Parts: sequence; C-alpha cells; structure tokens
Amino acid sequence: QWTKGNITLEVYPSLPIKLTSVAMKTLSVESLQVFTSAKNRLQSFIVQERYVSPNVNFAIPSETKKLSCLVVDVTTDQDFDLEIDESYTLEISDDSLIAKVSAKTIYGALHGLTTFSQLIYYDNDYLKHEKHRQAYLPFAPHKIVDAPVFKYRGLLLDTARNYYPVQDILRTLDVMSWNKLNVFHWHIVDATSWPVVSKAYPKLSEKGAYDPKTMIYTKQDISIIDEYAKLRGILVVPEFDMPGHTQSIAHGYPEIMSCVNEQPRWDLFSAEPPSGQLNPAIPETYSFLEGLIPEMASYFSSKYYHAGGDEVNVNCWSQDPSVKYYLGNNSGSTLDTLLGKFISKTHELVRKSNKIPIAWQEMIVDHNLTLGSDTLIQVWNDDKNLKK
Repeated sequence: QWTKGNITLEVYPSLPIKLTSVAMKTLSVESLQVFTSAKNRLQSFIVQERYVSPNVNFAIPSETKKLSCLVVDVTTDQDFDLEIDESYTLEISDDSLIAKVSAKTIYGALHGLTTFSQLIYYDNDYLKHEKHRQAYLPFAPHKIVDAPVFKYRGLLLDTARNYYPVQDILRTLDVMSWNKLNVFHWHIVDATSWPVVSKAYPKLSEKGAYDPKTMIYTKQDISIIDEYAKLRGILVVPEFDMPGHTQSIAHGYPEIMSCVNEQPRWDLFSAEPPSGQLNPAIPETYSFLEGLIPEMASYFSSKYYHAGGDEVNVNCWSQDPSVKYYLGNNSGSTLDTLLGKFISKTHELVRKSNKIPIAWQEMIVDHNLTLGSDTLIQVWNDDKNLKK
C-alpha cells in the first residue's frame, strides 16, 4: 500500500539515521551490525548517487523543507531465516519532517531503508549547470505498508560451469538487495569444475578447478560472501550436487567415480558432458563424504545445505563392475535402493552438521525415495511436480 502527496523535501548528506530506544534495547549485537551496515550504505548512497530519472518530474519550490532525520524502530530480534517477518512500514511526514521505518525485525527494516533510498531523486540542474548537488524526496507525505508475497525470493548462480570472481558475486548481492531478493542459491560445484578449496581433500580444487590459483573460492572467500549477503538480508544456500554432476571430482579422486568422461556417447551416461558420478557401491565413497560434507557445511552460516540429487543416470552405474558386484551380493538391492543408500548417508551427514538438507525433485518424482520429513524439495522443471 502506498499513499503519497505533492510536497518536495530536501535530503542532506548528513541526514541522521538512528534507532529508537526500544530498538537499541531489543536488537542483538549481530542485528545492530546489520543496522550499522545498512545505515552506512544509505548515507554513502545519498552522497555518491548520480542517477537522475528521466521519467520522474517534480516541482522544486523556492523554499523547501528539509527532512530532519530518519528513525528506525524494530520490535523483535530474530535470527536470520526464511521464516522471519520481513514486513515494514515507511512513513515520511511533511509536518514533523521525520521519516520513520517501523518493522518487527531488522531484516524488514532493511527493506524499508531500501525503499527510502528509491524515493530519493536528484536535481537535473546539477547536471546542467554544475551547481551544488542536491537530493530531493518528492511526493511527501508518504505512507508505505509493505511485505513480501513469497518467503523465498531467490537467484541461483552457477560458479562451476562459469567461474565468477568474488567481487562479481558481491556486486550481484548488491543488486539482489536493491530488488529485495533474499536467497542466494550458490550452485558452487558441478561436473565441469570444482572451485572450492578443501583442506580435507585438496586435490578437488588443485585438479578440478579451471585454475587452481586464480579460479577458486577459499574458506575466507566464502566467509566474506556469506557475511556480505547476511548484512543485506540475503541467505546463502550452498549446493553441492551429488551423486550426479560430479565428474570434476574424478580429476583428483578417480577411484570413487563411475563412468568418467565416457566418449563419444556421453549421452548414455549423463544429462550433459562430461559424464561421471560418485560410486555408491564402495565404502571409499562414504569415507570421502564423511570428510567432505561436514567441512563444506562449516563454511556457511545458513542452516540449509543443498545436497543436490538431480539428473542421476542409473545407466552410469549399471556398467560399473563394483556396482554389479554389490548388487549381486546384496539380495533385493537395485540401482534405486543403492541411490537411496547414498542419499540417506548424505543427508545424515548434513544433519550431523546441524543443517537442513535440500534435495532436487528427482529424488521423489523419479526415484520414489523415502526422505526425512525435514527435507526440503526443490522443483526445477515442471510445476506439475509441485503437487507430486
């Protein structure tokens, strides 16, 4: 809801932005850091922004009123999660000359501050005559009551097929925050490359990254991205897709893989080249998972861990001698039950790492696996699968 008037206010770069006394007492140290970061970004925006809209016209009277302050009120302190309340109210008075953002949580307040920044415009004369630059807030008084329609407003970025430097990802997070998106689904590894540095298994990036020195993400890199996102109200959900889409592991640890880089008929073994899946029939694979998953999960603050599971090609395993041996010596076992064993172990390790597992739709729709009731299922190719 948005009601507005026809008064133009001036906004000075020194505009005070402060919390109410209630909010000061309510917020944790972490939430106060979120506020401080948002305040600094907004004040920097008021000083540095140069954009003049060609589509918004407003009258600048000879004597304008100056906005005196921006007050932020937050009534509850909640940990960052998809279930938090992100609603806010923004009121800008042309009488008291006070702008106020009211929200239940600091993350709702973040969206209010973003909206406030998008109400600010700049004097066209500044560009024409090189005059002292002035920011204006037209159409006051304002009252905006806003809340997201969807709890999950995500963007997925694949950094395996194409490597993106850390600074590019940070810039992407900035743009997400301006558009009030709140989930960064980081498809961080795939068959084509493994850019994440692991202390437990260093050959993953040494052999599997496009470049082991310049096209990697260290634990510190991930921490920087994770914190940068959190300060902007964005949850980072890492995806380590397994057992399919894992050929990059074969560069360093070929002994736990099946159907690696089959040519020329790769299409018989995988959805796209190069082919290769983790071998679920040998104990070495599970030892690998026990060392890898807790380490990767510890790199991220989010309570969600996407364990993948899409586009598994069972024909890849049916040709593997060790898989044939396993099926022949375990009565009642099938390729799907073997997949179920792999997924069950993967999700067990995710839970032991204090994370909630996310899986792709195929685990339910195509393979009819029994998964834990806490598991989130992500649908990617057909809305009919939502009902399934």
